[in-house]
Amino acid sequence: MATVTNWIDHLSAKEVQGAIYPGVGSEGILVILAFIIWIGWHVISAKQESEKHEKLARKRHGPNDWKSNVTDG
Repeated sequence: MATVTNWIDHLSAKEVQGAIYPGVGSEGILVILAFIIWIGWHVISAKQESEKHEKLARKRHGPNDWKSNVTDG
């Protein structure tokens, strides 16, 4: 493992060119990937919630059904 005594000389060397961590320049791709995952998560959760609401709507519970302890089973 190489020892660096002067970081300014090390980072300005032609071999390094300022890259001090792996994957330099891929941040844009990672942001786009995170955005796609975020949108996908919203689409999937909205679909699941609408299916749940449609299932409850098909049961046609009335406003007073809670008084007689109507179960969802």
